[in-house]
Formats: sequence, C-alpha cells, structure tokens
Amino acid sequence: LFRMLRSALSVSGRVASSGVRALSNSSVANAKPSKEEVSEVFQDNAASSRRHAFSLNRVELIGGVAEMPRKMVAKNGKDYVMFNVITNLRNKTSTGEVVDRADRHSVTAFGRLAEIVEEKVAKGTRVLVHGRLHQSGGVLQEDGNRTPRQTYVQAETVQLLAKGGDRF
Repeated sequence: LFRMLRSALSVSGRVASSGVRALSNSSVANAKPSKEEVSEVFQDNAASSRRHAFSLNRVELIGGVAEMPRKMVAKNGKDYVMFNVITNLRNKTSTGEVVDRADRHSVTAFGRLAEIVEEKVAKGTRVLVHGRLHQSGGVLQEDGNRTPRQTYVQAETVQLLAKGGDRF
C-alpha cells in the first residue's frame, strides 16, 4: 500500500512540476468506462437528486409604493393585487460623481394578503415586503418566438413602515 501511494504521489509531483495539471492521482491506466458506469453517471432521474439540494429564493424590499394597488383576476378566477415598490440607490461613479437611481419592483399578493393590501396600501406608503422571485412568460409560440419573460416579487408578507407598522 505504501509503495502504491508513493508511486502515485511521485507521478502527480512530476506532472505538477512539468506545468501540466493532473486530472487523477491514480496510477491506474485510463480505462474506457462500461455502458453501465456511464448510465449510472447520467441517470434519467438526475433531476430528482437535484430537487433536494439546498436552494434559496428570498426577497426583502423596503421602499415606497409607486401607485395604487391594482386588483386583478387570475386564470382560476381568484383575485390578486399588483403594485410597484420603488427602491432608491445612491452610487459614486468612477469619476466621483454621485448618481441616484430608482428601481421599480413589481409585486403581487394573493389571497387574504391581497385583500388587506388593497384596503391599507396606497400610493406613497412605505412598506417592507418579504417574498420570493417569480417569473412568468418565456413560452414558445407556434411561430418559434418566445413571449417576454417577466420577473416579479410574489409577496408573502407586507408590513407598513409608517403610522404603526401594521404587518399582514
């Protein structure tokens, strides 16, 4: 065992000193994998193994509401509310000039949250929105073109930041 390790390490040392990057520290000659080995690596259920990998889709916005929330009706007949939150950013350019930028974020709220937002939120209201990014569109049409993809925040909670800070 010791001789095998020493020979493997000496091979990798020679490869490293020659400027070539080693792909394996194994002293075993490259062998062609069997079909079973290839099938195991590229298995059909590879997506299911990624499903349980760590991921996070989280958005927090603090800003002002740009306009009155608009009540909409979904394809399933249920009501939802859309509104825009404006966030501000101040940056310095490479020349030292200070530039202010305002970003508009489209937010949607569903169910009871939609009803409360419609009742309590108005243009100019300062809010804290917790939610997740959601995309719609990008559907392939018969002519080969795709519909435009739209990204918006799907609200999970909305908290008023002025006059008591109601959270709903």
